[in-house]
Amino acid sequence: MASSNRTIQNEFLNRLKSIIPANHSLVDELASLLEVSNDSAYRRIRGETALTIDEVSRICSHYRMTFDYAGTNNGNGNTVTFNYNHLSESAESFEIYLKNILNDLRRILASDPKEIIFAAEDVPIFHHFCFPKLSAFKLFYWSRSILNAPEYEGKKFDPSAIPEKLMQISREIYDLYLQIPSIEIWSEDTMNSTLKQLEYYWDSGLFKNKNDLIDVLNDIAEMIKRIEWQAAHGTKFEGAVPSASSSQNYTLYNSELMIGNNCILVTAGGSRSAYVTHNTFNVMVTTNSAFCDETENWIKNLIKKCTPISGVSEKQRFQFFKIMNDKIEKMKERFALEA
Repeated sequence: MASSNRTIQNEFLNRLKSIIPANHSLVDELASLLEVSNDSAYRRIRGETALTIDEVSRICSHYRMTFDYAGTNNGNGNTVTFNYNHLSESAESFEIYLKNILNDLRRILASDPKEIIFAAEDVPIFHHFCFPKLSAFKLFYWSRSILNAPEYEGKKFDPSAIPEKLMQISREIYDLYLQIPSIEIWSEDTMNSTLKQLEYYWDSGLFKNKNDLIDVLNDIAEMIKRIEWQAAHGTKFEGAVPSASSSQNYTLYNSELMIGNNCILVTAGGSRSAYVTHNTFNVMVTTNSAFCDETENWIKNLIKKCTPISGVSEKQRFQFFKIMNDKIEKMKERFALEA
């Protein structure tokens, strides 16, 4: 095996090693996935046997890795490969989408170190899933209005229309996110898309029951209140107050600049992944080192221009969340007049 090829393979397998859980053996993982003996797996790790194209494809698909080495200076060239899970017009496709988020969070939680940095044009998806009516509304809206799933065609919003399995997966997503150290960057407009979705459904007659509209709006208010509490304590927690054992794992910034799109940078063990939104809520993911470096630099520069609203920033936090609470109250007043 040529020296340059050996270097590429070594880099690729070292990146794989940083992705798999620390208590898993790279040899065992390779042998099982590629259906070869442990000796054959060792030879690939040592660079004595070249990985075939089929084997690289199988590894990338299984671990959701991107291969950015061929002709690109070990991932530092101008070519970036993304993983992209295409969503079809079906409820089953959306379930797979949620399960992918769940599996990603499980992998991140099992890693050390771990961190999620979220530059949020819209409220990060995780927060909606703590509140049943809001969670049901978002799942219904995405399935009906974005995916055009035939299961919801011609239907009005009814929380009972969402399968219990989706609600359960969503709640598991939220519970996992609570445990992962996170930095979020919001602007005063971050909540607008959710409010506009609610308003659009009301104006289009797509609520089966007005009480459901009020319940969803109340859930939004509770979500904002909980995020404000978490920012005040610097930790994500369940319930009204954090437990004595809660760690400082939540930092929130207010950006006066337009964020532009949802961008996420994840650190999990020795690997990093950049997530970029596409087509409303779908995501393209890459582990390309140069792209992750560029994303990290963009986020750092954005944070320099932000106002911290976590911890002791009481005045800034109050003013920031007051803007959002005023928007919610204004919408409540409008719906009350249209009863």
